Amino acid sequence: MTTPPTPDQVPGRTVPVWLPWLLAMVFFSLAVALAVGILTSLSGAGGPEAVLAGGAAFGGAMGLCLAGVVAVRELRQFE
Repeated sequence: MTTPPTPDQVPGRTVPVWLPWLLAMVFFSLAVALAVGILTSLSGAGGPEAVLAGGAAFGGAMGLCLAGVVAVRELRQFE
């Protein structure tokens, strides 16, 4: 007696695909924020001003990264 062929089993993903991309965007935004904070501090601004500038840079960089993801997703629909 022969057994029916079974389809190839694809192992399930243990980590979602978007997680490494999200981590990369966060680390990139942190690097931008750190650079802006250091440059602001070296220019003679106080600590709170440097932290505020770094936070604004983080928000801007993260926003651009997320907007890029949305743009790529929308452009792929037209292929």
